[in-house]
Amino acid sequence: MYRLLIVDDEPLVQIGLKTMLSKEHSNDIEIIATASNGKEAWEIIEKEKPDIVIADIRMPVMTGLELLQKSYEKFGNNPAFIILTAYEEFDMVREALSGDAVDYLVKIELTPKTLNAALSKAIKRIEGSAPVPKRANVGATSSLDDLRQKFLLRLIFNSSHLGEDDIKKEAKELGVDLEFKKYTVVYGEIAVDDTQGEASTDTLDIYTSSLNMAKEILSKYNNQCRVVSVDLRHFVVVFFFAENTDVSTTMDEISDALENAGKMVAGYFKSAITFGIGSAVSKVTDISVSCDEAMTALSSSDEETPISRYDIIVGNNRRSGKDKLIQTIQEYIDDNLNGRVQLNEVAEAFGLSPAYLSVLFKKAMETGFSEYVYTKKIEKAKEMLLSGDMKIYEVADALGFESAYYFSKVFKKVDGHSPREYIRSKSDI
Repeated sequence: MYRLLIVDDEPLVQIGLKTMLSKEHSNDIEIIATASNGKEAWEIIEKEKPDIVIADIRMPVMTGLELLQKSYEKFGNNPAFIILTAYEEFDMVREALSGDAVDYLVKIELTPKTLNAALSKAIKRIEGSAPVPKRANVGATSSLDDLRQKFLLRLIFNSSHLGEDDIKKEAKELGVDLEFKKYTVVYGEIAVDDTQGEASTDTLDIYTSSLNMAKEILSKYNNQCRVVSVDLRHFVVVFFFAENTDVSTTMDEISDALENAGKMVAGYFKSAITFGIGSAVSKVTDISVSCDEAMTALSSSDEETPISRYDIIVGNNRRSGKDKLIQTIQEYIDDNLNGRVQLNEVAEAFGLSPAYLSVLFKKAMETGFSEYVYTKKIEKAKEMLLSGDMKIYEVADALGFESAYYFSKVFKKVDGHSPREYIRSKSDI
């Protein structure tokens, strides 16, 4: 049983960590105490000698970074520190990682999965199975590379929720050049044998070798591209376009590069790669949109057609694929007005991410997804109310509203009148 100390001045963060730990690690981790500042935490560390400390990097009295340094000076590499941080605290995080922290966690991205990964690193440190970084600059380069990878993953999958100024500021600090006019994302899948349910050494070797070869080949076509590993099957490539680059020509060149990479990997490692290519976007905040498109395109790829381009998938019809998709989604909504018709469920039904469906729907319909659904429900509700056969609560229930009260609230927001007022106004005509 590993003994753990939580240090954060936000009670909600403490509660969230406790909840995750109790669900995921009740058998191997014991929370011995919590502290709201570094000074209080230091007293607990001296007295209780915890194995792991999860500490906020920015706290009153004594920061998490100061606590980390003080602990190292007296106790060496134990306890193992996991740092909690926000995006804007990058400089402090870099200092912590180049010193002795085993990992860091971004608060707004904290999930059981990210927490488990950090705890695994901490446990390896405790058990002596992971190399301990030196206090000088040794290891600083690998830590910086790790930060760059994490930054790129956030950019690729979540850029639409990040501010452009914040993105470019962090990119500059990390030495990642984002001063380009166009960006295109490629989502790749490497066929590996995962039938045994757990990644074997052979599987890992094939994936790593295949990915390294793909990186080398793609960088020869475009030395500005970035390749980021997602998991043991998938990776992402971001291509950067210069100002005078013809996008159509460049997309053809990317396809050629991917085809060459796929053939080389198949020839050397007998491992098939399929690709999906997203559209070229002009804003860094739209990189995640290109990624969503790439993932959609990948679903159309197979060994016979290993490369699918989103722009071709949606652009070859007289009516654009996006318009047809939106029309199909509208029909789906109309057919399911008796349910809750939530964004996540509809996105899953059409093989899209919720973020991409939200952006696509807003652009096509000039209204939000939820607003559209509620408007259609209220239109249907008016027909049902005027039929005279159903009471208000029966209509609310038939259209999937959680209560008659909530139904009335939505009805008034859409129509400007309550259901009763609407019935009365029509009865007076």
